[in-house]
Parts: sequence; structure tokens; C-alpha cells
Amino acid sequence: MVPDRNALLVRCREHLAAGHAEYLLELKNLDEAAAGETKSSSGDKYETAREMIAQSRNLIARNLAEAEARLDDLARMAAAPLRPVIGFGSLVETDGGWYLIGASLGEWDISGIVVRMISLASPLGAALRGKGAGDRIPWRGAALEVIRVPVPD
Repeated sequence: MVPDRNALLVRCREHLAAGHAEYLLELKNLDEAAAGETKSSSGDKYETAREMIAQSRNLIARNLAEAEARLDDLARMAAAPLRPVIGFGSLVETDGGWYLIGASLGEWDISGIVVRMISLASPLGAALRGKGAGDRIPWRGAALEVIRVPVPD
């Protein structure tokens, strides 16, 4: 059985889009909190609150940028042409399990099949690049065999 690549990409996109929306809401709430901060007779308290808001805003902005980059990766993966040679966007079955090459987004269960999403720049992604069914690569002191790289008919 071959996992549904498109379903996996859709689920990942929905997950990342939900996180993206949360980050936007957090930024809006921080902006409202910053606007509500008024300078009081206790200037240090005001400055400390403003600095804490700024630090939180910077952290959320970094998380937001990361989510946007991952969403862009998913869009590029969905648009990538599928070929029998492993490259960006490839779904790959090895004797060590299924991989989707493109963005490092962890493990996902699609219809009972675990698919690990890895970056093409990761050590395993780089080792798999350009390989096809039947190829073997050295991996963690053993050989990892590419069983298939499914492409649409």
C-alpha cells in the first residue's frame, strides 16, 4: 500500500495553517497589550512591560516566519514533478520505512502508514537524492535500500 502523498501534504498544510493563525492572533493580542500600556509614575515598570512585550513579539514573529517558510515548502512540494529519481517532493519507500523529501516536519500517519518528512538537505535526504528503486546507500553502519519511488501513471 502506498500512502496518499496529497493527503499528507493537505494534513500538514492544515496543521501549519492553524499554527500560523494562532501566531497572528498572538501578535494582535500583544499589539493591543502594548497599545494599552500607559506611562505611569513608575517608569521602570512601564519600560519592563514594554520590553517583555517586545521580546514576546520577536519570538512570535520568528515562529510566524518559520511557519510561513514551511507552508511555502509544502506548496513547492505539491507542485514538484514526480519522477522515479529521488528529489524535492519525492515520496520514497525504503526498507527502513516511508519518507517524503522536502521539509523536515516530523512523522505523520496516513491511513496507518507512518511517513517521515525530511529535508533534502538532511543527511538522509542528501544521501537519497538522485537514487531510485533498487539503489542502496550506506546509512548508520548498514545499507538502506530504496524499494520504490512511486510516480503517477
